[in-house]
Amino acid sequence: MKRLFPVLIILSLVGVLAGGCVGDAETEVTPDMILANGVTHMAGLAGFEFQITQEGPAVYLDPDKTVQFSNAVGHYVSPDQALTKVTITALGMLAEVTVISLQDVQWASNPLSGQFQELPDSYLFKPTQYLDPTAGFFPSLGSGLADLVLVGEEELEEMPGLPLTHLSGTMPGEVIIEVSKGLINVESMQGDLWMDTATNEVHRVVLTDTVSSEGGTSVWTFDFWNFGATIEITPP
Repeated sequence: MKRLFPVLIILSLVGVLAGGCVGDAETEVTPDMILANGVTHMAGLAGFEFQITQEGPAVYLDPDKTVQFSNAVGHYVSPDQALTKVTITALGMLAEVTVISLQDVQWASNPLSGQFQELPDSYLFKPTQYLDPTAGFFPSLGSGLADLVLVGEEELEEMPGLPLTHLSGTMPGEVIIEVSKGLINVESMQGDLWMDTATNEVHRVVLTDTVSSEGGTSVWTFDFWNFGATIEITPP
């Protein structure tokens, strides 16, 4: 009988450990959990590079509707700095301007002279507000992208060989306005996100207007890379 007790104890421990392993294996990773991991990681990075591209009806950056947005490529440094090249159409001419964003102040280069001037607050291109780690793009995306589904594993054409997890959901108008700080003003959009679940790095987000207008469907593509990298950004 004395020999039986150690055997029973060992068998009991094995049963407990096995039960624990089964429980862990059955833990389901939901699309909401995947999204939460991605937005938390991105909001916590010291910096990264980004590109914003818009297709569809014209989007204007100024109240007088003379400066039309096309695309932007830049480097964001958390929490409130950015250096961005913005392609615009002004007075019928395509031009590229450099925008320096530091805290709440922005300067843009004159496309003709190259000299910098401070932008008014009414100018809608504000990358430091879009990417603010507490109230910007990723926190708003995390709380506002609803009805999430896991589409599957995919590779982006620009990054062959890197399988990314594709999530898809919907965003109501009030969330879109908050995400874009007023730059995107539509009733609702479909949101698609591609991220590397091994690193929680979000590589692409595409927002597509669910209601097409005469000018076509509005599609916004946000690409991110060079995760964690920072640069020195100084006023002009």
